[in-house]
Amino acid sequence: MQSGSPKSTIKIVASRHLEQVLAHAENQLAATGARRPTEVLPLYKKFLKVEEHRLRLKHQAGHGGREICAHRADLVDVLLRYVFGAASTATRPEEASGAPLALIALGGYGRGELNPFSDIDVMLLHRQGAKKISPHLEEMVEQVLYLLWDSGFKVGHSTRSIKEAITQANRDMLTKTAMLESRFLAGDAELAREFREQFRSKCVEGHEREYVEMRMQDQVVRHKKFGDSVYLQEPHVKSGCGGLRDYQNLLWMTYF
Repeated sequence: MQSGSPKSTIKIVASRHLEQVLAHAENQLAATGARRPTEVLPLYKKFLKVEEHRLRLKHQAGHGGREICAHRADLVDVLLRYVFGAASTATRPEEASGAPLALIALGGYGRGELNPFSDIDVMLLHRQGAKKISPHLEEMVEQVLYLLWDSGFKVGHSTRSIKEAITQANRDMLTKTAMLESRFLAGDAELAREFREQFRSKCVEGHEREYVEMRMQDQVVRHKKFGDSVYLQEPHVKSGCGGLRDYQNLLWMTYF
């Protein structure tokens, strides 16, 4: 009997791994009740320690780097969804309906690729004005971020309204690139969908030439700094000529 394609096999393995992580989370994290995540930090740390040890064993057993990166992104997804849900329940839930908040993954994490020791880039999206968010949302944000910091993660984060996110994306190419690969994690799905629609209409459409030119200029600068030849004896595999960033550059430009 002919076996399935490598891609389908990877998907099956990934789904089995995610099922195991979800079962472990249900067993260990679901019982925290209405307590704030920071109040039961040891439970989250223990959950992470066990799951990251499993990933190391998988890697040592010969599983590929891309597979491990995808599994690690799945692990952090599960963790953040539990943290977000617990924080939402614990911080005056009666206010939540009037103050929607969405947790969005950005950059490489949004793409579903998370190396060990990589930053976790997230955006907390809200509908409120720029001057000051409500105490409920502020406490929600603190609960999510403090648990990540206390668990040893390096976190790149922002808290923005849709308008602020769009403005910043059109002001800064790196921010726009990170948002290209945004992915909804938890919270208000309608708010996240609205952001994606506005991002495409206001940051992508009509900005094609501008973005491609900036990405090509970035490539020139990188090659001057890290080597502009594929024949270097010690090439910079991420930022040098023909490296990972060149490949990602092509992917980012295809969004436009």
